[in-house]
Amino acid sequence: MPPILKSILKLIVVILLIVMAFQANWLIGVAAILVILGYFVYVNRSAMYAQRGNLAYMKGDREQALIWMEKAYDSKAFLPKHQIGYGYLLMKTGDLTKAEQMFEEVLQSAKASDIRIQAKLNVATVYWLKNKRDEALGMLQELANEVKNTLVYGNYGYFQILQGDLEEALTYNLEAYAYNDNDITIMDNLAQNYYMLGRLKEADEMYTKVIAKTPKHAESYYFYARTLEQLGRIKEAREQIQTALGKELALVTPLTKEDIVLFASELGDDEVEQMVGE
Repeated sequence: MPPILKSILKLIVVILLIVMAFQANWLIGVAAILVILGYFVYVNRSAMYAQRGNLAYMKGDREQALIWMEKAYDSKAFLPKHQIGYGYLLMKTGDLTKAEQMFEEVLQSAKASDIRIQAKLNVATVYWLKNKRDEALGMLQELANEVKNTLVYGNYGYFQILQGDLEEALTYNLEAYAYNDNDITIMDNLAQNYYMLGRLKEADEMYTKVIAKTPKHAESYYFYARTLEQLGRIKEAREQIQTALGKELALVTPLTKEDIVLFASELGDDEVEQMVGE
C-alpha cells in the first residue's frame, strides 16, 4: 500500500475514534484527543528533538544542538536524514569516531539511495579528516563511477583539488560544470581549480559567478582575492579578503584563519596589519 494511502487511512481511523468518543460522552471525547496527541508526540519525539537541534545549530549554539541530537538518537526512532545531520555536527565539533559510527549505521539501515550517497560522502570526509586520504579518495572515486549527480560531483571535485592532481581534477570539474553549471559548489571548485593552475582570467570569470551567489565559507573569497591580486586589481582583492575575514572556514579546507589574516596584511589592510603587529 502506498505510504500516502496509509497516512490517509490512519487519519480516517483517528477521526472516527474521536467522533465515537464524543458520541459516548464529551469528557471521553476530550480524553481521546489528549491520548491521541500524547501518542503522536511520543511517536514523533525523535523528529521533534532533531528539529530543535537543527534550530539550535542555525542559531550558532552547537552545544545545545548536540544535546538535542543526542536525545533524538537515544529515542530509538531516529530518521536516517536526521542521523546524517547529527553525524555532520559531530564532525564539526571534532568527534570523528562517533560521527563515523552515525554514518556507518545509516549505511547499514537505510534503503533510500539518496540517503546512502550522503552517508558515503560523509564517511569519506571523516576518513580525510582522520588523514586516511587514500581510503577517502578511493571511496569517492568508486561513488563517482557509480553515480552522476550534483552532490557527488561537488564533493569529489573538491577532494581531487585538495589531493593536488590539478589537471585530472580540472577534467572532472569541467564534466561537473557541464552537468550542472548553476551549482555553487561545482562552480567554486572550477574557479579554485583554474586559480591553482594559474589560469587567472578563467578563474576571475568563474569567481564572479560564484561570489554573486554569496558563498558562506571564507575559502571562496580568499582564493578570489588571490586571483585578483595576481591580476593587479588590489582594491578589489582587499574587498574580497575583508569578506573572507568575517566568514567561517569549511569543514575540510587547505586554509587556516591565520592564512587569511596574513594575506589581508600583505594586501595593505591597516587594521589587520596592526592586529598582526600586536
